[in-house]
Amino acid sequence: MILDISRTIIRKNLVNFISTLVFIILIILLLFVPIYNIIKGVNNSLLAIFVATAYIIHAVYNTFRNYNYIYFNNETDKLILRYFSPKLFTSKKNSIEIPKNEFSGYKLHSFFMRYREKLILYHATKKGMASYPPVSITALSNAERHALLRSLDELDRKNKGSGQSKSDT
Repeated sequence: MILDISRTIIRKNLVNFISTLVFIILIILLLFVPIYNIIKGVNNSLLAIFVATAYIIHAVYNTFRNYNYIYFNNETDKLILRYFSPKLFTSKKNSIEIPKNEFSGYKLHSFFMRYREKLILYHATKKGMASYPPVSITALSNAERHALLRSLDELDRKNKGSGQSKSDT
């Protein structure tokens, strides 16, 4: 199975860019264009403050979700998981490659009803169990998330059945 969510990330970035432009234009119009009585009894400056507050809430929500670009491939002899944060000043790209026969499970950490969800992969080495840094899988759709977890479950069951993995996650 190959999972590539580049379209989802591009769409989310485009929505964020357009919403930023709309909020900026709306605030400029409210503050500098002499339009009177848009909402009766509410000053345009106060309306601009409400719009700015709505934008800040929107930005904090997107930051809280911590979306990552994810590429997952298990069609070779290795599990490959590539990920990075598409934020403006983040350029670090990460890759996890685990030979399939050394994969020993995963753990999910969910926060606040899966609004922020992280995946930790485990790798059986000669020195013991190694865990990789958490990967945010919040940007995955439900179908993509279930396909990814189903694939990892199948590989984990296969390895535990063949005696490769000795630890339960």
